[in-house]
Amino acid sequence: MIIYDESAKSFYLEGKNFTYALRVTPDGYLTKDYFGKKIARADLGYYKPEWVKSFNPVIPGSKALFADIMQEYATAFLGDYREPALIPCDGRGVKIADLKYDSFRLSPEKKPVSSGIPTARGGETLEITLRDFDSGLKVILYYTVYPDLGIITRRAETVNGTDGEIKLERALSFTLDLYDSDFELLTLWGHHAAEKTPERIPLHHGRTTVGNVRGTTSANHAAFAALVRPETTEEQGEVYASALLYSGSHYESAEVDEAGRTRLCAGINPESFGWTLSPGESFETPEAAICYTDEGIGGMSRAFHDFFREYVIDPKWAKRRRPVVLNSWEGMHFSFDHDRLFDTIDALRGSGIELFVLDDGWFGARSNDKAGLGDWYVNEEKLPGGLRAISDRCRENGLEFGLWIEPEMVNPDSDLYRAHPDWAITVPGRTPVASRNQLVLDYSRPDVLSWIKETMYRVISEAGVSYIKWDMNRPLTENFSRFLPAGRQGEVQHRFVLGMYELARFLTESFPDILFEGCSGGGGRFDGAMLAFFPQIWTSDNTDADDRMQIQYGTGLVFPLSASSNHVSLSPNIRNGRIIGAQTRTDVAFLGTFGYEFDVRKYPADEYARIAADVEKYKKIAPLVLEGDVYRKGMRPRDNACVISVVSKDKSSAYVTFYQALNPHKTKPRFTVPGLDPDRLYRIEELDLTLPGSVLSQLGLVIPRFRGDFCTASFLLTAV
Repeated sequence: MIIYDESAKSFYLEGKNFTYALRVTPDGYLTKDYFGKKIARADLGYYKPEWVKSFNPVIPGSKALFADIMQEYATAFLGDYREPALIPCDGRGVKIADLKYDSFRLSPEKKPVSSGIPTARGGETLEITLRDFDSGLKVILYYTVYPDLGIITRRAETVNGTDGEIKLERALSFTLDLYDSDFELLTLWGHHAAEKTPERIPLHHGRTTVGNVRGTTSANHAAFAALVRPETTEEQGEVYASALLYSGSHYESAEVDEAGRTRLCAGINPESFGWTLSPGESFETPEAAICYTDEGIGGMSRAFHDFFREYVIDPKWAKRRRPVVLNSWEGMHFSFDHDRLFDTIDALRGSGIELFVLDDGWFGARSNDKAGLGDWYVNEEKLPGGLRAISDRCRENGLEFGLWIEPEMVNPDSDLYRAHPDWAITVPGRTPVASRNQLVLDYSRPDVLSWIKETMYRVISEAGVSYIKWDMNRPLTENFSRFLPAGRQGEVQHRFVLGMYELARFLTESFPDILFEGCSGGGGRFDGAMLAFFPQIWTSDNTDADDRMQIQYGTGLVFPLSASSNHVSLSPNIRNGRIIGAQTRTDVAFLGTFGYEFDVRKYPADEYARIAADVEKYKKIAPLVLEGDVYRKGMRPRDNACVISVVSKDKSSAYVTFYQALNPHKTKPRFTVPGLDPDRLYRIEELDLTLPGSVLSQLGLVIPRFRGDFCTASFLLTAV
């Protein structure tokens, strides 16, 4: 709900459990009066804490200080010395934007973003226009409240209303001012094969920043930051969190000023950004989903999960069980041919697996990762009859067929690069910087984008697929485009991301019945914007179950289980050699969208024989994975054991997984089950028990001691 009070010049934005209150000050600035647990509407202009007055500039014609304003979209170089959201630079080199309130508008539906950046679906939206009345520059702030959630989305549009060019040096999505600094900063760091590791540190005076300039959201830092009270736990305490719906270089910052206030901000990383606006042109920032809850980290997660499922992921896929796949990569890598593929497909008949995915190596001169990328034609020597023959063979065996692509990349050793070396992001006169033996195609160029659209459309149309895995296996470097003049080279990264969105939108709209899965060397581009196109994303190239418990925990802090693509692979694990039993590998993979990675020639007979039963079990719990609320106790690797409880919205059923890494001496596993209705009875068939939810959540269960390390026990609970 969005209310405007003309007498107080105040806006009240009210969600499920929060109030977000704005006001226009007597000097014409838009200030935040309050953001937090829901309160009664009142004129909050009375609340005037004493800030530090010494040496702070005074607003011209006023007794107030710039530092007094809890600016809703902060600018620089006027007297507010905290981190700004916007730095415009005019032809004189002036970088000032004195943004004051101009007008507002309430729209019943969200305004589409003309640049193509994905945003969440939504209804009533507040648009507040701020204007620099001296220059003509204006900024439109967009707010959408989700009344069923503790979520509000924010973004900004800067419009050049001046008579000259404006160069944007910084255009973040939001600034969020809070009155105190009694917070810890929660972020998700990592690297390839160890994505989204939670890190929680106390704030200090000054700025604490995370982010990256890699051109993707990256495995190194997620586009997420949360301010949590020191006493906040999994289920209690305040959290203010931001998840950016963007897939390029991003930036998150928390700054504590000399008065003890905190400013949180996020958006496109200014270090790799610049944008030129001619008169009348505008620039739109990515959207940020901002969550408030007083129900702890778990409350934050459940709010974000519902938000992405209900308002970001395509409704066609959001609550639809995805097929159980076998992906060829870990079993075959590049070492396959027609006969090996057909033998694999034939062996899967009746196994319970529903879709076979042919990964990298099917095109051009692609016998390793050194050549052929960009040559999107079938290697007929390797695969006589082409992809259609493989697709037909799958269907003869009751399977669907899926295909791997990497459309943003090119090998220097390829026909495409030899014909069009200028199509790659490289700098003339310098040796190109390769990663994984590949370069990045310049999606800021219309001719490159047009070619890749036509090429990918042809490949997908001819292949007979019902699933596409879209990979992206290196970051951006050089940041130079032959398409852009020297003064606009700061636009390369963002234009690349916009081009990628254009391609993703074109392909997903052209093939609405095909399931697209995202991937970037695993979870290197796992963000909210990609979920608008891909309902699931390959969580990590690391399929080891113990490592995956940590990776999936961190991913699940923000993203729903159904968005996390998880596969059972062989033991010992190909990445770290760890030996983990089939039950554990399966139970861990069940906590997301489920599939397999193995070579049928090497898969143990006893493990192969259990696939059909495991798939049937997964089908039973899939509705919970798709729609349930997640409750957690413990975290790997900090805790030796942890519990993941996925509970239906009406609390009539739950799927509970207990994981224990190392087996303690002479100790039976004991754990409680979070998230249940305390007043209902639950039947646990596996243990032949019927117990009240209050008993299960407080006293819990004791189960037989595991025989070995890295073990799980899972239970389906049904209310009776």
